[in-house]
Amino acid sequence: MPVAEACFKLAAYLTCVGIALEFAHRLYWHLNKRVLDLAISLLSRVILSSVVATIPLLSAVVITTGFIRYVDKRSISALGLAYTGDSLTNVAYGASVAVGCVSFAFLAAILMGYIDIRRSKLTEDYISHLPLFVGGIIDFLAGSVFEEVIFRGYVFFLFYEAGGAHLAIIGSSVLFTVAHVVKHPGAPLLYVLNAFVFGMIAAAARYFTGTLWLPVGLHFGWNVVSGPIFGLPVFGKVYERGMVVSEVSGPEWLTGGAHSLDAGFLGTAALTLAAVGLIAIIPIR
Repeated sequence: MPVAEACFKLAAYLTCVGIALEFAHRLYWHLNKRVLDLAISLLSRVILSSVVATIPLLSAVVITTGFIRYVDKRSISALGLAYTGDSLTNVAYGASVAVGCVSFAFLAAILMGYIDIRRSKLTEDYISHLPLFVGGIIDFLAGSVFEEVIFRGYVFFLFYEAGGAHLAIIGSSVLFTVAHVVKHPGAPLLYVLNAFVFGMIAAAARYFTGTLWLPVGLHFGWNVVSGPIFGLPVFGKVYERGMVVSEVSGPEWLTGGAHSLDAGFLGTAALTLAAVGLIAIIPIR
């Protein structure tokens, strides 16, 4: 694919998916608030909260499927989404590596006295807050999947078609980083570096496995264990929807402070461990 054609498609795709996600997120938060106010059973609220949390994912999948099928005339499998017998195994591998690495950084911060754990609203009143907890997990899952579909899926595909593996890995990682900087403009410089490193690791996993399943597992595991499980802050805001609430202190360059561990050196160390762990399980070609 000529570079000019790839750039034109990339610009059109990112514009369309960006607009779709903006409206999808607004719709999700509006509907989720309505669901929580409904006079229905706990199970019904959990189910409805989970369903509406998938709206952004569905919008990204629809836009991406439209581009790959009708613009590029290719199958969705070209994005690494073909399901095989080891797809779920790869998801589990990626999630396991992520959980282990984030847990390492989390425990290190606790031992240094920089994380104070307290009870969350879920443990105080699970009937009222279980829908928020489950919705948060689905929200993180959907976010992880649609970011992988976008950046390690279609963006990676375009760069690979235009210039091969090196351009695909680096180019998709740069755009992944830019998207996160735009979303969180006040984030520290170390967060930018860590976002790029994560993008490189996920893109390399995409290339060497030939599928998105391992990157999806890595991304999902990283986000879910940070938020709903450990209750770490999310860009200046305390995460109240998790199993516990973790209040982070200490030097920002080390812990990331209120910006999450992803914005500190402990996040860099966790990413380094993730890279080592993935090298151990991914066949190098």
